[in-house]
Amino acid sequence: MLGGNALIVGLTGKMCAGKDAFASLLPEDRFVVIDVDKLGHKVLEENHGLLVEAFGSSIISPDGTVDRKILGPIVFSDPAKLRILDDITHPWMRSEALRQAKDAENAGKVAVINAALLESMGFVDHCQLVILVTAPLDVRMKRAMERNGMSPGEFMKRAEAQKDIGLSLFSSGRRVITIINDSTKDSLSRQVENCCGIIR
Repeated sequence: MLGGNALIVGLTGKMCAGKDAFASLLPEDRFVVIDVDKLGHKVLEENHGLLVEAFGSSIISPDGTVDRKILGPIVFSDPAKLRILDDITHPWMRSEALRQAKDAENAGKVAVINAALLESMGFVDHCQLVILVTAPLDVRMKRAMERNGMSPGEFMKRAEAQKDIGLSLFSSGRRVITIINDSTKDSLSRQVENCCGIIR
């Protein structure tokens, strides 16, 4: 079993694998989930000028905010542009997530950093345990089409951009628990309970 005053758990997985569903089932009295994707909404506004300079004014919605639905296809179709976005946004997001993890520790809870880019953003070195949520490609595509309204082509572009997620975890020196989320919510719930039993 794992324990300690400064325990940070990493939670990652590819698009529509179900890491957010996993996070939603963690008991709130023990865990604080830090959703790095939600931090991404704030960081876009904080770097508004840099993003317009890098990607043009077409990414701005009528209300003056950065439109993620416009920015997403631009960066996910061009690896060079995705790197530019990452260089602008990742340092602030990493710093803010670790600050929130420290707050969770001070509150006597386990911080769970929920991030698809857990590895590339440099979070793994701060984690004592990493949970990798997986699902077959066809299952993830079906979820993306049904829940997000994506076309198969849009999904495959995103999937290609995320192909390296999870690859470095098993050589990181961290304990990795793999969750297979390819069936029912009850199945996922049982796996969450098993993980909670390991983290004490």
